[in-house]
Amino acid sequence: MSPVSKDSPLQIGFFSDVYAPQINGVAVSVQLMAQGLRAAGHQVTIFAPRFPGYHDAEAGIYRLPAVRYMRQPPIYLAMPGTPRSLLALRRSHFDVLHVHTPLSLGVLAYLSAHFKHLPLIYTYHTAIADYTHYIKGIGRTRLIQQAARRFSAATCNASDHVVVPSAKFERVLREQDVRRPIHVIPGGIDLDRFYEPPASPGLFRQRLGLAPDTPLLVSVGRLAPEKKLDFLIEAFARLAANRPDAHLVFAGDGSSRLALEKQAAESGCANHIHFLGMVNRADLPDLLHDADLFLSASTTETQCLAMVEAIASGLPVVAVLDPAFEGILADGVNGRISSRDVEPFSAAVGDLLADRPARQSFSQASVELSRKFSMEAQAASLVGLYRDAVGMVL
Repeated sequence: MSPVSKDSPLQIGFFSDVYAPQINGVAVSVQLMAQGLRAAGHQVTIFAPRFPGYHDAEAGIYRLPAVRYMRQPPIYLAMPGTPRSLLALRRSHFDVLHVHTPLSLGVLAYLSAHFKHLPLIYTYHTAIADYTHYIKGIGRTRLIQQAARRFSAATCNASDHVVVPSAKFERVLREQDVRRPIHVIPGGIDLDRFYEPPASPGLFRQRLGLAPDTPLLVSVGRLAPEKKLDFLIEAFARLAANRPDAHLVFAGDGSSRLALEKQAAESGCANHIHFLGMVNRADLPDLLHDADLFLSASTTETQCLAMVEAIASGLPVVAVLDPAFEGILADGVNGRISSRDVEPFSAAVGDLLADRPARQSFSQASVELSRKFSMEAQAASLVGLYRDAVGMVL
């Protein structure tokens, strides 16, 4: 490895089993991270699975042959051992490798770092032990959950440095006996996109046939069991008894959509619950600016970029207690924190809908809290870590 000066641009290799055209927290995080680093003058090459019929508009993406691993949502598993991919890696020059998922491309990153004598950074995007239910039949057994925790620790300990987006997961990984240095670097977003007033205010309200003053609640993210969106529908049904004018919107898609639509149809307020499917990210600020409150019931987030985008849009938040939201949501400052109990959660939503001055105060506080979640701040922290890691290997 050739020496890297303190101010020279870095050559960075990203490895992720999840990337565009997928729209989920990990894929979006990797895209934003690369965007921030490139804007700071560094070169980022992203290794990701190939998706049938999809062509990248941006440069610096290396697609590997892949096989479909899951139908809904569609997930493709890369085949990293092909001669073409190995040749491309052998010819590429990198200063540091950064792995974002521990599956097949994660293995390729670990092997490449070893044979090329490069520092390896691992961002812990996903609470692996909270996702074992995707293993059919045995995923909820104690044996599999213990194995998931051991696998989680092993993938972290195989890297040189671990990045987590919240202090919650620094604690979780230490409890799993992760011995590598752990750095808390929150995910960053393009704040200006969410600060700016929408070009078409009221666009989503018009599409839904809603008046400007109709209370609109929004949830953004994958429709998956771990997100506990069934709880949001249950809480909304309770709320609707007192606020029949309110509407709830789900922006996203996933394996739970049919079950959630069925639950909504049987809730007694089906006409007030809307499933938008995947919303183009270019349109997401318009949706958030149209809403009155952002809701979350998940307790498996490592950070929740969707909530960061919501507060940057000035939305107050009502969420189930999760330490991952430290620094994003402060109870009584920019929203309300509740237990996962229908009665107090729906009451918190109803109280905020009835209190316009509180919503206005919380909205201003949300914007202020969002300012530390810029792509520029994240990129600066990562570059500092990369340079330290390169210096230790040289």
